[in-house]
Amino acid sequence: MQRAPFGVHELTTPAQTALDIARTSPFLVAASAVDQAIWADRDGGPLTTIEELTSLLDAEPRRRGDVRARRILDAADPGAANPRETKAAHVLRSLGFPSSRSQERRMLRSGRLVFGDRYFPEHDHWLEIDGRGKYLSPDFGDDRDPAEIVIDEKNRENEIRREVRGFSRLEATDFDAPRLVYDVLTADGLPSTKPRP
Repeated sequence: MQRAPFGVHELTTPAQTALDIARTSPFLVAASAVDQAIWADRDGGPLTTIEELTSLLDAEPRRRGDVRARRILDAADPGAANPRETKAAHVLRSLGFPSSRSQERRMLRSGRLVFGDRYFPEHDHWLEIDGRGKYLSPDFGDDRDPAEIVIDEKNRENEIRREVRGFSRLEATDFDAPRLVYDVLTADGLPSTKPRP
């Protein structure tokens, strides 16, 4: 077990903590913990890496939960910026949608750099997943009023739509209703290998 000193105490390292959570916690809690530990865009860099987690899992004696921990590591995403993104990825996978990338970066023809929550490269399909805070929280609006934010977001969406084959928009809370997610994405032309739930 990996430990690190903290004053007079010893704590498990971020890698050991994430691996222990992956072994023992419910799937989405465990997957979110691992994704946050390996999150590449964290100020100061990730707390650990998939390689370190895998090496640690391989080096320790076999324990209960190792199989599910390996499954979580296999699906881990260093681009998932928060637990909502982790949940979205797992819901999309469980519904039979093609593989996707998180936090897709693209320079539009206008010179504007945009980030997409999920991108399905095989189908050139862009998925935006917004919470309402994007439109209502002063943290996102600087000194713009909500109408300016909505207009700017609509213009951004129009630019993206001109450069991809498919575009969908969902709210973060929609992932609590997988059937709704399935209906929206298939209606927008994204294929699934599974029937409607």
